[in-house]
Amino acid sequence: TEDTHGPQGIGYAELPVSTRPLSDRDATTMWIELVRSRPGEITGLVTGPLTNLALAIRRDPELPRLLKRLVLMGGAFQHQGNTTPTSEWNIAVDPEAAAEVFAAFSGLPPERHPIVCALDITETVEMTPEHIRRLAERAGSIPAESISSSDAPGVRSTASNPIVRHFSDAVRFYLEFHRDHDQGFLAHMHDPFAAALALDADIATYRHATVDVELVGTLTRGTTVADWRGMWGREPNAAIATRTDPEAFFDRLIERVGELAARLYPAPGPKEGASGIERVE
Repeated sequence: TEDTHGPQGIGYAELPVSTRPLSDRDATTMWIELVRSRPGEITGLVTGPLTNLALAIRRDPELPRLLKRLVLMGGAFQHQGNTTPTSEWNIAVDPEAAAEVFAAFSGLPPERHPIVCALDITETVEMTPEHIRRLAERAGSIPAESISSSDAPGVRSTASNPIVRHFSDAVRFYLEFHRDHDQGFLAHMHDPFAAALALDADIATYRHATVDVELVGTLTRGTTVADWRGMWGREPNAAIATRTDPEAFFDRLIERVGELAARLYPAPGPKEGASGIERVE
């Protein structure tokens, strides 16, 4: 969605063209081969539509039982949608795939239920310019990274650290999108939050429910529906993240990404010379 994430999906960031060859293995095959090679060890993370995973499960119905856990970003339960009044984009793009995936995890024990990061929780995880400033500081990037709502649209970062620069340019676009849609000068970290739960599920609390997807509703197609009280008479098949500590999440994100940026692109250090301390590149 170019209006939300820019023409390349990464806001204003312009990454160097990769010289690596494209894989000749499609995503469906990759799911099956990787999970089969390490049964019970792999945590799957889906931050887009569930099409490829649904196709993989059609070919290999045992896949849900071979995964260690599945974490997905998608859906909206007691929250308004962002694609239709009741549906979230990842689910709305391919509701049939989402319905198949949820159904495939029925019958598994609670600790194996897919973790669902819906808009209900991801829209509480609000990145601000201050978080980006702190990340740049952790990376040792110069000058100080400053983003303001009063900046001209499309201003680019001048950060010395390439990771910080690309991160800042990507998120700036998203900040502007939220501001232009009257949501404040902030950016909801939907996908990074799901990735954080894949690394450490304990940073959120959960409520188990039976989840299904509306496929035929004239007004509600693509809506995720949670049966919290067992009214359908079906066993729960999802662990819905309901609460987290956003600032604890941001502390981890800043530390992890900032440390990575500092390690890959160390800041220039001082060098002792005949005339005293001087900076070297």
